Amino acid sequence: MKTLLRQGLWLAAASAAVFILACSGGASAGTPPEPAPPSPSFQLTLTRTGDGTVTSSPAGVACGTTCSATFASGTAVTLTAEPAAGYSFRGWSGGGCTGTAACNTTVAATTSIQADFVPVAVAGTQYIPLSLAEGPAAASVPVRTGIPLPKGALSNISALRLETGDGGQEVPAWFDALARWPDGSIKVALLQLVTDLGAARSYRVAYGAGVVRASLPRNIIIGGSPSTELTVDTGLAKFTVSNKGVITRLWRDTSGNGAFEAAEQLVDAGELFMVNAYDNLEYTASAATDAVVTVEESGPLRAVIKAQGSLTNASGAKLLKYLVRYYAHQGSDKVDLEVSVIDDRAEANVESTPTSFAIAARALGMRWHYLSEGAADYRFGGEGGAEYGAKVSGEHSLLQKGQFRFEDGNDLGHTFSYSGVGTGSRAPGWVALDSGNRHLAVMVRDFWQQFPGELSINGNTLTASLFPARGGSAETTQPVLSGVTYRRAESLYFARPGGAKTWQLRLALSHSKGTTSALHSLNDSYQRHRLELTATPEWYVSSGVFGDLDVGTPTGATRGYDASLMQDIYVRSIEQTDGNATMFGWRDYGDRLRAGWAYDLNGVHVPSFYNDTHVGANNFYKQFLRSGDPRWFQLADISTRHFMDFDVSHGPRAGYWSTGGKPQPAGEVHAINHENVDHQVRNLHWGHAHVSGLSDNYLLTGDKRSLDVLTEIANWWKFVSPYFFKRPFKATDLYREAERDFSWPLYVMNEYVRATGDAAYHRDVAGSLVSYLMEWFRTPLNHVGYDPATGAISNTVLGVNDASQGKGYWTMTKMDNNGGYNATGTNPWMAGALIANLIKFREADLQFAAAGQASGVSPPALIDMLLQGTNYVVKYGYDSSKKYFVYSEVTRGYSGGDNHIIYALAYLDRLHAQELAAGRLPHPEWYDTRSTWGTIATRRYDELRNMTVGANTQSYGFYGYEIVYPADFFKVMKDTLGR
Repeated sequence: MKTLLRQGLWLAAASAAVFILACSGGASAGTPPEPAPPSPSFQLTLTRTGDGTVTSSPAGVACGTTCSATFASGTAVTLTAEPAAGYSFRGWSGGGCTGTAACNTTVAATTSIQADFVPVAVAGTQYIPLSLAEGPAAASVPVRTGIPLPKGALSNISALRLETGDGGQEVPAWFDALARWPDGSIKVALLQLVTDLGAARSYRVAYGAGVVRASLPRNIIIGGSPSTELTVDTGLAKFTVSNKGVITRLWRDTSGNGAFEAAEQLVDAGELFMVNAYDNLEYTASAATDAVVTVEESGPLRAVIKAQGSLTNASGAKLLKYLVRYYAHQGSDKVDLEVSVIDDRAEANVESTPTSFAIAARALGMRWHYLSEGAADYRFGGEGGAEYGAKVSGEHSLLQKGQFRFEDGNDLGHTFSYSGVGTGSRAPGWVALDSGNRHLAVMVRDFWQQFPGELSINGNTLTASLFPARGGSAETTQPVLSGVTYRRAESLYFARPGGAKTWQLRLALSHSKGTTSALHSLNDSYQRHRLELTATPEWYVSSGVFGDLDVGTPTGATRGYDASLMQDIYVRSIEQTDGNATMFGWRDYGDRLRAGWAYDLNGVHVPSFYNDTHVGANNFYKQFLRSGDPRWFQLADISTRHFMDFDVSHGPRAGYWSTGGKPQPAGEVHAINHENVDHQVRNLHWGHAHVSGLSDNYLLTGDKRSLDVLTEIANWWKFVSPYFFKRPFKATDLYREAERDFSWPLYVMNEYVRATGDAAYHRDVAGSLVSYLMEWFRTPLNHVGYDPATGAISNTVLGVNDASQGKGYWTMTKMDNNGGYNATGTNPWMAGALIANLIKFREADLQFAAAGQASGVSPPALIDMLLQGTNYVVKYGYDSSKKYFVYSEVTRGYSGGDNHIIYALAYLDRLHAQELAAGRLPHPEWYDTRSTWGTIATRRYDELRNMTVGANTQSYGFYGYEIVYPADFFKVMKDTLGR
């Protein structure tokens, strides 16, 4: 329509000109002279870094609202910069302007000028506001939270202090440096304290050169030796851990006299056990011959004892590894346990379908011998605040079961039931014993959600069966399917070597017999997947630790991106009776079921799972940080915990990848596609590589198991990278189908570096992959696919992708979704992920370079590759008439989505202007689609900000496509547009 209008106006003007000439009969002496052609006009464009405003005289520029204006050639323009609160103006670049005084420039050509605003370095003590969430009442509970700090803000971990919200009182707490910026300053400080939960309260963290912290009232005490026995004393509780890694004795100082007396001893023996389904023998930690116990953290506020070894039977045969961490805190009578069983044996020949289970167990649990004066009183928690209690007499148990119902390809949800001392649907997961001065409760986190589970008392033996023998039949292979109902094996099994499963428990001790309502409240508090102590969204996003984020809009609004994600997807797929976005059961809790089914087996439709692929839980954490809505944290936490167990192979593997005859180490992710049957697969598809939420979970909570698994994944990529990304680059070395196959490995590397600050990994692994990508990009190769000049798709060679001529690209061997053509072009959303991760690498490299630890990748060459690559994607992958990015260059009938590419457009539109203003672009003419980048990004920015809640809904859980990656897009656009 616009073209027709332009043609009509031209014809009208031409007709008028002919009519005038015909009437005048030609020029004459009396004819007025032709008017002088108008002076040409040129555009002046402002870009900014930081926060501040720029205005022009004559008027026209008022940035950030209007950041470009057109002036007649020769116009003298004066630009004035005004920093926002907390910022200073560092100076100009471009247009002949430097320094901090007003910029005076004469517009004689298209001109770009940059104004740099930087945060003001404030001397003295600074404060970070924190909020303790309202929740169920619980006394003397350990609380931890990661405190992010901007780069350069603090170098000394001792210069941190926790105070009440009004600053009137110091609160006993401890800080540890979780991660550091490349310049050595603290990136995240882990804050730990012991406090009472219930009512909401405010705190603040003081930091700065003059800040000092008082000593704790009492330090946690660790005695003994790991080779014999360790003793941990919190002041209220004391326990011993044997050299096999099990608690053998446990006390609670009920009298408050500072001593642990015989009448206050609760436990005098303990065990971790598994019953093997293959031989029906019991394997225990106490029989281990390879156990290693270490003091992983020694206070002064917290102690962490780490124990690992092999579950072993009475004959000395080993079954699989166990890993137990005991967490104890000064001033707390809670002992928290994290128990993992890990099959770290090598999978010597990776098969598509194993014929039998690598591990099958009929029971797994922990048991303790409870000391009592006569028959103890027992209480089991029931749903709705109920209790089931009496005197111990023989065996008493509560068994939680459930069933995943998948029939004829339809998810019918789950049924839940518990039986034994009481009956109901969802048992809260606690049992308590009381006798004299001995008061002990055991709580299992996610008890009903991760069915089956059982709590039992048999005389003086208290058992937490994390997988109970009464949970089902002990099967060693997948059951033979028939009919329409899908059924899983009822044993605790790992289909392949490399499986793992983690449970969390709390031993809650007390000075007196607690009321049932108090035990329910304490358990409810423990069950919450919530970061209890949080900073504000403003602080999280301004720290820079989690990216270049902005504060999101309210999730309860009727309009906006954040509200739509929460109400149209989260609420509909999770906040229902049986949300399929989290699933349930010991294997499934925290994963997301794919719609439909994977394949038919004997006529039975087999379901599949998502394994949190495509960034996954890190984006849930980002939404939590931007919005402050704790529901995002809950989803992120349970998703990450599933991923760290089932979605990663925790043992060496061989037989699939060519790695020089060497088995690759643990850390390969189980993500071959979106349809991962029973969570485990033969091999990783590179394009689905990710880390779930491991990096952000570690930075927000200090979770040690998250760091364990993140390190496994990083080391796997470190090992395989020289085989996968061989240099020098040769086009014939590898089949290449899509840009995502190289984007997500780089994402993994970037995330490990962000979480750990590992400069060597940034240089040698991430940097090596980027260098490989640059060699590939600069290798001239034929382009086959879509010709924008004709709108045609064919097998004709359109030209050569040649970076030396401004036409470079990562030319595919044969592009994914090639539509039957020998296409070698681009898939825009896959390319968006690659370009976005290259940008993230660049941002990290700038920080490492400032600290003298750059990767060695050429910054100008990297920028050129980013700009050329984006230009190529827009030229061949954007349909301007339909205003969407096609799925692939030759699959143009529908949108492939732009949630990955729009960040690259926004960031590189700004970077192009900055580099142009600084005179650092030798060939600006190469990027001939650049004028559209900002337009496309702005349109999507406005569309996302104005999404109407309820207009588009989804009830089947998050897949990753729904969330903008990365969320930094919003901050870039906000800074660029000033809104």
